[in-house]
Amino acid sequence: MEIKRINKKQAALFYFVVVFLSFLAPSFASHGDSSWPNKKLRLAVPQKSGRFSELVSINPDLRTNTTIISGFCIDVFKAAIAELDYHVDYELIPFVNATGQRNGTYTQLIDQIFFQNYDGAVGDITITANRSLYVDFTLPYTDLGVGMIAPKGSNNMWIFLKPFTTDLWLSSAAFFVFTGFVIWLIERPINDEFQGSMSQQIGIIFWFSFSTLVFAHIEKLRRNLSRFVVIVWVFVVLILTSSYTATLTSMITVQHIQLNSKENYIGYRSDNSPITNTKGVISNLNFKNTNLKSFTSTDDYANALSRGIENGGVSAIIDEIPYIKVFLSKYSADYSMVKTIPNTNGFAFVFRKGCPLVPDLSRAIAKLREDGNLNMMENESLQLLLLPSSTVVGFTKIGMS
Repeated sequence: MEIKRINKKQAALFYFVVVFLSFLAPSFASHGDSSWPNKKLRLAVPQKSGRFSELVSINPDLRTNTTIISGFCIDVFKAAIAELDYHVDYELIPFVNATGQRNGTYTQLIDQIFFQNYDGAVGDITITANRSLYVDFTLPYTDLGVGMIAPKGSNNMWIFLKPFTTDLWLSSAAFFVFTGFVIWLIERPINDEFQGSMSQQIGIIFWFSFSTLVFAHIEKLRRNLSRFVVIVWVFVVLILTSSYTATLTSMITVQHIQLNSKENYIGYRSDNSPITNTKGVISNLNFKNTNLKSFTSTDDYANALSRGIENGGVSAIIDEIPYIKVFLSKYSADYSMVKTIPNTNGFAFVFRKGCPLVPDLSRAIAKLREDGNLNMMENESLQLLLLPSSTVVGFTKIGMS
């Protein structure tokens, strides 16, 4: 059988085709079919009905007969689109009915994208495993998880001082100094480590006594009497530290129990929809259902927290971190976020399965986060402060927007 050889012209042509396709490969990988970049994307925007408008706001302009869509989520989307190397033609369409009210729940919005009535959605939409079966999400552009809002007085930053009374703190400090002085008095005549200038000797007294608190004293003791004093004192320090740890743990545990007691009520966000009205953002919390109260706005949060459980309010509010940041941008003087748990995956932009825009937008969001532009937009849009975090209560699975 004769083997047909490839001549030089055919080889050159084959090489040219391979090089040409290699240049086109990134474009195919990024944009999919050639008709996609010319398509105008129809992106739904969920209506917040005036609540948490800092995230998404849809306002009709009667003078120009147009609809103004704004908010932090919209700003992030526009900034991510601007980071792309190619132009994307899109239209933001309010997800509302004929009366201007929301046209369904967030789950129904996801269904509309799955059935290709929209190409995607832009707004405060949380990533969930179930939703990922039907649509594609970009990288999250907000903080992950949920948090708890409580009055600042209920989260005393000086709680670490409460296990001991003032008299016990003062007595303990006095005995620390007294023990150091006794050791210095015994060791000074024969031990060079306890000699020197007056300031050095005073320093060694304080250093030696307080170093025993963590059993870190390194000075060598020459006399048995000083060693005996240290043995007794270390035993006392061990009792003090053990008692302090146990008391502090008990105090925090009592706070946990109080928040889940029958007398306490926990608030959560409800969107007043047929599906989410009973649970809101909370699903399977370790609180009794009878102790849960739903609210719809930041003003409702503040009103319920200020009234307290004695006047029909709540002890704390549980919500996703972006909503908590909106609340604290208005009421940070009286309330703080006292707990964060990464139980949710944050907000992201939604597109139909297989949309080639998703990886490109994800890279754009990552670049915005790396450059610090996300934090800058958050501060400008929401006028937020950095949020403190401390331990108050644990809770489990959280439902999402």
